[in-house]
Amino acid sequence: MEERNTHSNTFARVIFIVFGGLITGILLFAGAVIAYQNSFRDKIYRGVSVDNVIVGGLTRSEAAEKLERELRYPIESSFNFTWQDKSWQANARELGFHPQTEQMTEAAYTIGRTGGLLDQISTQIATMLHGVTIQPVFLFDERVAFNKITKIAEEIDTPMDDPSIVLQGSDVVIVPGKSGMMLDRQMTMSMLQIYAQNLQSAEIELPVVVLEPTEANLGEQKQVLDNLLHRDFVLYTNDERGTLNAGSIPAEILAGMIDFEPVMTDGNLAIEMNPKVEPFYTRLLEIGSNVYKKAQDAKFIFDNSTRSLRLIQQAETGKELNIDKSLENIAEAIRAGRNEAEVALDIIQPKVTDNVNAEELGIRELVHTENTYFFYSDDARIQNIQVGAAKLNGVLIAPGETFSMADAVGEVSKETGYAESSVIFGDQTVQDVGGGLCQVSTTLFRAAFNYGLEINERHAHGYRVYYYERLGNRQLDPGLAGLDASVYLPVLDLKFTNDTPYWILMEAQPDTNLFQLQWRFYSTDVNRYVEYTSTGLTNIVPEGEPVYNENPNFPSGYVEQVDWGIDGADVTIYRTVYENGLIHIQDRFDTHYEAWSDIWEYGPGTPGMPPNGTGSGNE
Repeated sequence: MEERNTHSNTFARVIFIVFGGLITGILLFAGAVIAYQNSFRDKIYRGVSVDNVIVGGLTRSEAAEKLERELRYPIESSFNFTWQDKSWQANARELGFHPQTEQMTEAAYTIGRTGGLLDQISTQIATMLHGVTIQPVFLFDERVAFNKITKIAEEIDTPMDDPSIVLQGSDVVIVPGKSGMMLDRQMTMSMLQIYAQNLQSAEIELPVVVLEPTEANLGEQKQVLDNLLHRDFVLYTNDERGTLNAGSIPAEILAGMIDFEPVMTDGNLAIEMNPKVEPFYTRLLEIGSNVYKKAQDAKFIFDNSTRSLRLIQQAETGKELNIDKSLENIAEAIRAGRNEAEVALDIIQPKVTDNVNAEELGIRELVHTENTYFFYSDDARIQNIQVGAAKLNGVLIAPGETFSMADAVGEVSKETGYAESSVIFGDQTVQDVGGGLCQVSTTLFRAAFNYGLEINERHAHGYRVYYYERLGNRQLDPGLAGLDASVYLPVLDLKFTNDTPYWILMEAQPDTNLFQLQWRFYSTDVNRYVEYTSTGLTNIVPEGEPVYNENPNFPSGYVEQVDWGIDGADVTIYRTVYENGLIHIQDRFDTHYEAWSDIWEYGPGTPGMPPNGTGSGNE
């Protein structure tokens, strides 16, 4: 019994000793690991190297400094570039290879610090016993290398002289080219990068390409050029009348209007022909002015009995030159060796067609009437009033549209029906085509003014003109001063905007029996009314002394008064436009009239002319 107890105690002591030793060993090992990790808390674990540089036991900053000092490849490497009997040397650093010390030290520092605890301990022990080597990391700055290679190329590259074309009059002469050489920069870069990635030095034989000019097909092209340049270049149009000649460019000047440039296509040299833009553009502008046709809107009058529109002039499409497309056509023809090209035309559609509907446009009633009077006008002035009024009779103005009298009337010339009559030009009255159009513009201005439309452009006359201050009883009303509108189309224009939501139809009717010009607006009443006040004539300046001018076209002894004097003055009109009882527009119109003198003309040698003490316009 006692012997059995003794054996049991002995076995227990053995188990206790073994277990205690195991626990003690584990604790000692753990303590050693903890002590090791603490000692390398901010350091790279022992046994880590980058290439052949030992960085274990160093902080990251110390390791970075050591790598900068001891990584020798960037400065000890050697690249020898050769071509024929020439060579150029550079090391990796000079070619843009820079060690990425921060990236390498971070990689070294993470060894033994990733994964689970047992993986970290295992890696730390293996690294300490067997070591770990990290491959160096370099940044390749290709710009540095390319600049270096480009400098080498400057000593190698020889430009190839392409065959050139010399024009002798209209004859084409092809001058042979000369070969050249060019360093293949991209291939050199690729070779350099392969060697540097493997941390090798190398001798690199530079890939140089020989550039050989070719005259393949130039004989055939020369024939094409000769055929093109020895014939006139014809420009034509296509429209409803068919194909029409729009003009031509003589062969003797055509060559000077074309640029000839050798170009490489699929290894073959070709001669590219491109028209010079400026001379062709100038020629197209001339053609454009000849072919341009303005689109004509349909014109109507309002039929009061049916409250509908009655067509008085059909709409017509217009056309204008498309310069960009025409230049493209010319370029295409010249490149193909053709001696003709189409001048492209764009069709302009009228904005008002024949089938518009009064109700849809909002033209329902007469909304305003305006009258002016042209008593004492000569036949030429009356003719111009009639022609100008006819141009504007039946015109429709869209909502939001700014109407321009210059655009609507068009060209003012004898060819368009106007006669010569007196016009105010600057500080004198002269005979010119279209005198009397200001009767039309003044009547239209007052219609727009009194209907309450926005006035965009209005010009006063240089001096007071009695035509525009005369009433239907032939009496003068100075209260109308400042309500005239002078035009000298297209320089001086009259513009106003239809700022209502409805179209406006204008009717202009001259009456030669009553010497009256009546203007009517048809639209939809927008409940507008106008109030205006005038300052009346202020700052009055008396008319000047009579002026006598010799007219070489008059016979001796003949005297005629050609202009009549009038006082100068200033006047300002203040206008307020109300719509639905609220102020819609407030504006003012300032006018300055110069003082005017009686002007007489006499024939050469007329006795007593000019009278003593009077002025002469010829002095």
